[in-house]
Amino acid sequence: MTFEIKPYPEFSWSISRQRKLDQCPRAYFYQYYLGWNGWLDDAPTETRVAYRLGKLTSLDALLGQQVDVRAREVEAGARTGAALPSAEDLEFRTRAALRQAWTRSINGRVAFEQRPSKVTMLRSLYMDQDTQPETDRLNQKAGPSMQGLLATSHWGRLRACGDAGHVEVPDFAGFPHDGIKVFAAPDLAYVHEGVLHVTDWKTGREDETQPVQVLLQMWWALETYPELARAAAEGSLEIRGSLEYVVAGKTQPVEPPESAISPDCGATSATLDDFRDACSGTVSAGVAQMRALLADPEQNIPLEMAAFERRESGLCRMCDFAPVCRQG
Repeated sequence: MTFEIKPYPEFSWSISRQRKLDQCPRAYFYQYYLGWNGWLDDAPTETRVAYRLGKLTSLDALLGQQVDVRAREVEAGARTGAALPSAEDLEFRTRAALRQAWTRSINGRVAFEQRPSKVTMLRSLYMDQDTQPETDRLNQKAGPSMQGLLATSHWGRLRACGDAGHVEVPDFAGFPHDGIKVFAAPDLAYVHEGVLHVTDWKTGREDETQPVQVLLQMWWALETYPELARAAAEGSLEIRGSLEYVVAGKTQPVEPPESAISPDCGATSATLDDFRDACSGTVSAGVAQMRALLADPEQNIPLEMAAFERRESGLCRMCDFAPVCRQG
């Protein structure tokens, strides 16, 4: 099959993309438009630079990724009935991975600039920033995050499930809605004793958009797996969502749509239509906001960069695109 180089990316919506737009439209432009095709050797310099900057990461983000990795390891063991690892063991593996990323960032600047997608690069090292605040946060969060991960109630249920009730979550899980690809991948999803559990791991602070994110993930599960949607419609499947703030050791339940709660306060099974009714407005509003910044919505061609507001805030110092933004 011939690889086709498209001049513009495919339009899609996700809560993370919406957050980027809400935080700063200019950073959104750099991330989703200016950097497109920046991996090509003959791409314009500004495109290659934006693409490269969009691949920068942080220890906070890498810790979140490592929590996902450790969770998958724990899940696999729990399903086989194996004893759970210790928090110390999980922390050791996590710190080893992060030390490796740190070393690669120090030694891999040239390789990163040549192939940004192949080399991990920490923003603070690449931009010669003070790394102490970042490493201090990591040292404060690494141990508690592993303890909080192990303390969640999911592993006991998964041990009881074994391989039954497994819900496969692809890396880029999404579903079509009104002709738009909506990305909404949970970190963990499974069925136990007539309940679909949909979970998202968090290593940062609470955010008002995070419960919406889990609602979207529950919607994804029912859109993707018709057997789950049928069971929910028949009333034989209850759906529960949760945000697991592993550093704080806190579980925040995410309630199903209000239409699925009975007047006597007894939870009923939320259906696919309930989730569509509850969440489609959020998606449609976000899509409209994004499309207002397009010169050609059909081809996803953006307006000129000047149409994307540069929204200065305290987040600017942590923005990957600060070097090009200052020049723009």
